[in-house]
Amino acid sequence: MNEMLRKTREWLNCSSRKSFSAALHEAKITPRQIEICELKFIKGMTNYQIAAELNLSDKTIEKELSRAYKSITNVLKSL
Repeated sequence: MNEMLRKTREWLNCSSRKSFSAALHEAKITPRQIEICELKFIKGMTNYQIAAELNLSDKTIEKELSRAYKSITNVLKSL
């Protein structure tokens, strides 16, 4: 993972709920990506746990998170 995506993950982990929600909304990510991000960063679930909860594969969770990180990174760059 490149440096900017790592910083995005750190920001998501440390942000307030209000900032977190605003960034997800601004990034215009899909509802499924929003749900995955909330499970990951608000509930602290692992990719495996998220996959089981949503009846998806681990690979799908990784892909959706990767796409979401990229969109959120672009939002954070503009702040």
